[in-house]
Amino acid sequence: MRFFKTFRFLSLLAFLLFACSANPRKGEAIAATTPAEKVEEISQPAPEPLKHVGAEGKTSWEEYKAGMLVFEKDPVAAMRYLDLALNEIYSEQQLDSLNSPEDSLYFSTMPTRIILALENLYPRLVNMADLEQTNSVLNDYEDLDSFEETPLDSAEKENIENYLDSIDLSRFSFPIDINDRVMQEIHFLTVNVRSFTETSLSRKTALDSMIYSKLRERNMPEDLIYLALIESGFKTSAYSRAKAAGVWQFIPGTGKRYGLSVDFWLDMRRNPAASTDAALGYLNDLYNEFGDWYLAMAAYNCGEGRIRRLVKEGLAANPSKKVSYWDLKLPRETMHYVPRVIAATIIGHNPEHYSFEVQKQNTLPFDTATIKDCIPLDKVGGAVGVSPNTIRELNPELIRWCTPPNLKSYTIRVPQGTREKFLAAYAKMDKTQLVRWQQYKVQKGDNLGNISRQFGLKPSDVQAANNLKNSKLRAGQILIIPMPAGAAMPERQRKSNTAEKIVSKTDNNAKTYVVRRGDNLSSIARRFGVSSQSLMVWNDLQSNKVAIGQKLYLQDPSKKDANKEASKNENLAKSISAKGASYEVKPGDSLWDIARAHEVTVKQLLDWNPGLEKKIYPGMKIKVGE
Repeated sequence: MRFFKTFRFLSLLAFLLFACSANPRKGEAIAATTPAEKVEEISQPAPEPLKHVGAEGKTSWEEYKAGMLVFEKDPVAAMRYLDLALNEIYSEQQLDSLNSPEDSLYFSTMPTRIILALENLYPRLVNMADLEQTNSVLNDYEDLDSFEETPLDSAEKENIENYLDSIDLSRFSFPIDINDRVMQEIHFLTVNVRSFTETSLSRKTALDSMIYSKLRERNMPEDLIYLALIESGFKTSAYSRAKAAGVWQFIPGTGKRYGLSVDFWLDMRRNPAASTDAALGYLNDLYNEFGDWYLAMAAYNCGEGRIRRLVKEGLAANPSKKVSYWDLKLPRETMHYVPRVIAATIIGHNPEHYSFEVQKQNTLPFDTATIKDCIPLDKVGGAVGVSPNTIRELNPELIRWCTPPNLKSYTIRVPQGTREKFLAAYAKMDKTQLVRWQQYKVQKGDNLGNISRQFGLKPSDVQAANNLKNSKLRAGQILIIPMPAGAAMPERQRKSNTAEKIVSKTDNNAKTYVVRRGDNLSSIARRFGVSSQSLMVWNDLQSNKVAIGQKLYLQDPSKKDANKEASKNENLAKSISAKGASYEVKPGDSLWDIARAHEVTVKQLLDWNPGLEKKIYPGMKIKVGE
């Protein structure tokens, strides 16, 4: 499927294909309907026939219907809903007992519907500037500037003015200016976007103790908390079209400047505590430069460079007058921004006056545990008996299906009271069966674009995963592709990478091997019948440590013709890669190695060999195909 952009799509497609192969009749029925025949159907509001076929009460069904309703009008919103539906149906299928025929039918047909809808949706997004958002949370909050602002009539203005005259402005923690622009924003927040404001004030209650505590620690005005209401409505998952993310809406560059890591695996802008530290650090620096909280807030919104230039120009025009925010001509959004924060502060102190019903919310209490492996979030959830969505809610900075594989360790949050249970399950996990790194050997004519499409990634994803400084590739180069356990390898790669995946040949006829996840020098030496010391000498290694993707010589590279010495290893490579009915286990083999060599999964090996335990021994014969 050429348009798949997220790993979940690949894993679900693998699940779908597995389900179809396990139930040929259903598989044939699904395959009988071509994408072309479905286009007209998916462009209409969500079809109802499935409503009574296991769909009742399922979140995935509701998300799917929402996506279908906005399919034509708002492709970006449709993408968001369908992505959620795909994620939900995976979680539901993992947790559901599938006792009823209706549920079984639902889970066998809905992935096809969702994937087909996504495939037809992607072409509509190809030319959109915000296409990169499809791998993140898309427009997960309402952009206030997209709402129409109605004028404030004289009667409404008088009511707002009368109330403001009655309150003590000294109880606010930064100066509160009252003027027409502020009153207009009070009207906007209480009338035009009333639902947004009420919901945001409720969400604030889950974060305010943490934010207020950090403001007090820095001796900063506590009312700066309302800047986050205007930025994101206190949504940790908020993501704007300007690629700003999190409660405080940092763009990647500014986030990194203030210690918020943003990469393929992790987006610390979504971590409420870390992003609050960064936001307060940024605001404090801005205040120290401009000496005025209004100017600091304006600079937070439109950049300190612009405010710095305008202040300098104002001082040059009139050196005796202090430049005020109200004197500046700024972009439309920033002209609204500061008065809107002031308005939100006034409303937040007096929600009952505006008849807002603020519902108290709480963050999930949690424990922490340090792990040193890359673990899929569904396995973390399964270990403690909660859904993957609960783990995502506790760890909003995790933007992939797993914990970061590029860190030596990661501190993950699990529900309070489950730490010991998780650590016990973690200790028993077969680490070789967790998230894997797929190798890809660059073919002639390949580029980052066509390689990334094969794996459902963006070119920048592959580039980041391999630390490539540019997009140039060379034939024969080995790329490391991050893949969830069980995800399917592209057909082209399966056909082209045969024994070369295990052993390849250099120009001087010496055999080489590319290190894989789970390998160490001893296991490689055992596999190819050489000594660890020889490998160290041939590869000029200073220690016995090897890295994923590292190419090792399996024989002395200085010998121009090493055919005799290589024949043993070559035969071994052929025996490993050959697809016969059975395979005899060799010393040092693991189920993971055997499955990988024969391009099957460990689950398939277990299915084909009833009674086979994960412990195997040399000489054992196991089936490696049907």
